[in-house]
Amino acid sequence: MPKADNAIAQLASLLEGSAAKPVIVESRLAPSAIYDVEYRTVVVALVFEKFAKRFGTAGDRRILSAKLKLLQFVAFRPWLLPAIEEWSEAEEQGSLAITRSMRIRRGFLSDTAHEDVINLLVACGVLVRSKGHLVTGPKAGELTKISKAAIEQGLFSDVQDALLELEGITFTSSMLEGW
Repeated sequence: MPKADNAIAQLASLLEGSAAKPVIVESRLAPSAIYDVEYRTVVVALVFEKFAKRFGTAGDRRILSAKLKLLQFVAFRPWLLPAIEEWSEAEEQGSLAITRSMRIRRGFLSDTAHEDVINLLVACGVLVRSKGHLVTGPKAGELTKISKAAIEQGLFSDVQDALLELEGITFTSSMLEGW
């Protein structure tokens, strides 16, 4: 069976020599799930439930906003895990700081869809912004319900697997700087 990249190359070479003209019907194109608010909310819930730490006497939980954004960015793109691990282990001024880490940083810094979902969750009272953190709000139980349902029903197993791997990675301050 040919590999996917070979199949695309073969198709490209076949079409190149033909008079075929591609027709794109926009109404039949499916939007990427990465931009789906509900999908993103589930991923944020899974990340928050796994990585948010308890603080204070009220039992509130919080996570650095930058860390949540980076974790969810990688959870959507598990193929970035080796690069994130390498970035975490790299020296402060290592060669990785100029190459892969910069491309990853540019990617998750420009992830405005994440910010939109966080703004929605803040507006709904699920999360509260507190300086550089996101803290449980009065309706934070909704995140727990969403996360629990996804886990119990085996939904988004690729995201859950990525989060398990992310647990073993140390996120340095240089990875989260400039936020």
